[in-house]
Amino acid sequence: MIVLALLSTITTAGVALTILFLTHGRTDDDRGGARAEMVKYFGMAAVAALLCGAMNVVEAAGGGTAAAAGGNATNVMAAGMVWAGARRLNRRRAVGAVGIVAGGIFLLGLTFLLSLEEATVLKTAGLVVFAFLGALECARRPLGDLRGSRLLTWTMGVYAAYNAARIGVVVTVGTAPLVEPGVVSPEATAIVSAVAIALVSTSAVRIGRQLDDRPSPGTRAHDRGALRREAARLVAAHGSARVTLVRVPEIDLIRTAHSVACGDEMLRAAADAVDDALSEAVTGVPSRDTVFAVAPEGMTTDAVEIAVRLAFARRMVLLDFDDVPDLSFEHSVIRTVDALSALMNHRRPHARPGGVDEL
Repeated sequence: MIVLALLSTITTAGVALTILFLTHGRTDDDRGGARAEMVKYFGMAAVAALLCGAMNVVEAAGGGTAAAAGGNATNVMAAGMVWAGARRLNRRRAVGAVGIVAGGIFLLGLTFLLSLEEATVLKTAGLVVFAFLGALECARRPLGDLRGSRLLTWTMGVYAAYNAARIGVVVTVGTAPLVEPGVVSPEATAIVSAVAIALVSTSAVRIGRQLDDRPSPGTRAHDRGALRREAARLVAAHGSARVTLVRVPEIDLIRTAHSVACGDEMLRAAADAVDDALSEAVTGVPSRDTVFAVAPEGMTTDAVEIAVRLAFARRMVLLDFDDVPDLSFEHSVIRTVDALSALMNHRRPHARPGGVDEL
């Protein structure tokens, strides 16, 4: 019976994870926004619940303390990630995700030091805390104003109350009821968890359909979308578009010798220089440390490189930098938007410096 209950939990978590990712939104590589944040955190919660169910099955089959430790840690993480996701959707600066993972790891270690009954009580206490915090956060605005948030709030609240009742039973009569048939038995707990996962998933899908999946300006996802749209426009109008990739080869050395902030400022200066030099281009930084510019074919590669280097030197003077780092360039002519996506996702070798690749 316990194995069947746990298998139902695994199945529910797997279905929840699948639904979350299938309902994310567009299938292109320019997704983002609040919907992506929700899918990230609630998806991690579903993965943790899936692993928890699997570890519990292994434990029931004789997996021992290691399986129990893994199940305890991932169970707490699943509830904690729902709370963290709700905080992210409420635009909190700190969401506590690192602390949740650290707490799960701490509980993992404690399970090897305590008896299984004591570790179960600690895990249940963690579930009460995170589920209660999750219920409170889901009721706050702006998340609390969305359809589906009330169901999510009640689900987390009832789940917190159920686990609080389990702790109350332990305090009054001991740990025996936790391993015997009854409303707080492992079988009942697995069924309650499966129902909670299903309700949280239903709520998340309803909430996600109301969230914007347009990424915020300044993010990589936003830049990918802007570059793709410009490439699609140019390819439709002219049959092709020129893509110029600009890098600062010394960027890692600059970050090491000075600071990460200094390196990021240098990269922003390079992006601004490309924007200054190529007025007809759409620029962005869709991948790490690489500035992309999508423009109509026209200027020669030599003219583009000279104009960008001069603009970059002017930017360095404005930023009060004594040395002007060198820039490296790669040029490609694309005839499909997918070719641009391949460049941004590094699914092909780099173009030849100084030459022009046809894609």
